[in-house]
Amino acid sequence: MSEDGRVPTIELETVLDWIYCEAKVWWQTVGRNIEEEAERLIRPRTGKTLLKEAVQGMLTLGVEQARKGNAFELNSLLGMLWKVRLKKWRLTHIRKKMAAYAVTFEEIMERFTKEGEIRKPDGSLYENPTWSHRWRDLAISTGLSQLRMKIDAEQHKAGLGKAPESSKLDLWKQPIGLADAFARSYWTVQRNTFRLEQIEGVTEEVYVSLPHIRIGVTPDLILRPGDGKLIYEKHLYEMRNPRIPDLMSDYGIKALFSAQQEGSEQKASSVYVRHLMTGKRIRLKPRRAAGLNEIASMATAVHRRLNARDFSGPRMVNGWDACGSCEYRPLCFDGEGLMQRYNLPLSGRITVADELIENMQDCLSVYSEEEKRAGMAFARVFLPWVAQNPGMTEEQIEWLLMGLK
Repeated sequence: MSEDGRVPTIELETVLDWIYCEAKVWWQTVGRNIEEEAERLIRPRTGKTLLKEAVQGMLTLGVEQARKGNAFELNSLLGMLWKVRLKKWRLTHIRKKMAAYAVTFEEIMERFTKEGEIRKPDGSLYENPTWSHRWRDLAISTGLSQLRMKIDAEQHKAGLGKAPESSKLDLWKQPIGLADAFARSYWTVQRNTFRLEQIEGVTEEVYVSLPHIRIGVTPDLILRPGDGKLIYEKHLYEMRNPRIPDLMSDYGIKALFSAQQEGSEQKASSVYVRHLMTGKRIRLKPRRAAGLNEIASMATAVHRRLNARDFSGPRMVNGWDACGSCEYRPLCFDGEGLMQRYNLPLSGRITVADELIENMQDCLSVYSEEEKRAGMAFARVFLPWVAQNPGMTEEQIEWLLMGLK
């Protein structure tokens, strides 16, 4: 969250995080300054984020080399990236196991594709092969599951969670880890074609600019196909094929319809959604006003409450299952629990009060004692009124102050 001149800016990801659970944003703002462990785990690396980092890093390297006139296969660039990272994490000793896992993963996956022979009882393709009993049987018989356990037992060295305390984990209930991130990144390269010369930016933020607020949203790719048109591309990393109704209701996609690059008034002529696991690319025609009213009202409300540190409480008060696969769940449930440790609403108010007192002391330091007393008398009238009228903009405050002259 930042200020662009007098217009506040907030990232759409922050807005959606807040709506999912205010504790996610609390950890990113207040909590990270309280707990050393929280600072280390903010935006923690998961298997999914590691997969995204690998694909985005590969594309960034590819674009850089293409601009220098060098031609590299994306497969080679991905290999270079993983080699550097494994060395950094001191995991070079498991490279052969990871390579074997990727090859076996690909062999099994190919049997579930349109060209393969494995089908559901009704003859249709599996939406998520890795959730099926057929996959589990093949993973066990080919040794894939054993390889995964050996690789993921060391993934904490790459920042994925903590060292396992027991070897008796239910492998099929665990989220994707280091082994699957590695294998899926190579599967992605095999299934997708990228025109590097058309890529203008990789994960560069663009903005929906409104009179009262600016909302940042990040496409995976910004494309210039050579005809003067601007195209945004969003990547989906899940196994399941996307449904068009789900895509059209996605606020990240809706925001891209109206977003512009910094310093430009051009809007995208198309938004593409690429399903990386299949290579399927879907073109969506921008609907300029689609969801803009909802996005703007949500962003304004979240910005106002975040600016006031107006936290109500975390989702975890409803129990462990309510938090789903949220990466902050271990932080929230640690010890006696987040609310018992810090009381989110109270900690938010304390933070705002501390900031206010510090700013007022800085402002009053240049005034005499008599002038300070006059300021205190004004504050006793003004602050209660502000408390009854939260969410005031800087323009409204200036207007009020001008009326006192």
